[in-house]
Amino acid sequence: MVYKVDVRHVTEFLKGVDILRALSERHLDRVAAVCEELSFGADEDLSIQNEPESRIYIIRRGEVAVMSSSDEDSVLLRTLRERETFALAALFEPSIVATTARAVTDGQAYVIPRVRMLELCELEPRIGMHVYRAAAAILLGRYRHTLQRLSALASPEDYVGPLAEGSGF
Repeated sequence: MVYKVDVRHVTEFLKGVDILRALSERHLDRVAAVCEELSFGADEDLSIQNEPESRIYIIRRGEVAVMSSSDEDSVLLRTLRERETFALAALFEPSIVATTARAVTDGQAYVIPRVRMLELCELEPRIGMHVYRAAAAILLGRYRHTLQRLSALASPEDYVGPLAEGSGF
């Protein structure tokens, strides 16, 4: 169930959120004004790999597993907890998420509708610059973490060797 939230108590919470840290209180009030509250149950899919996403999630309480799937199986990439965001693909075009986010526990999240966040970023360029820089840093960190895990799993047979000239890499 999703419902609107009182801005005053949300602003304090948002101060510690990964994508919003260091925004001024005035800017956090603006973000809090577009937040909605969502309750979720364990095993509920909150975003689905290769599907468009229309909301950014901020975990308020609970845990969410982020997984990548193939035809054969799913791999747990990480577990998200309080004050972490996910479905950052909603900030981009197209808004297709690269992973599935499934609730591990019952919990609550603040959600920001994609359209409202994009409008806010246009109206308040400082918020927009901060959010996009933070999103890029978060995504880069998650990408590096995933690559490190993949390289740790690789065997000597997986080694490709030097790339051919003109291969595009």
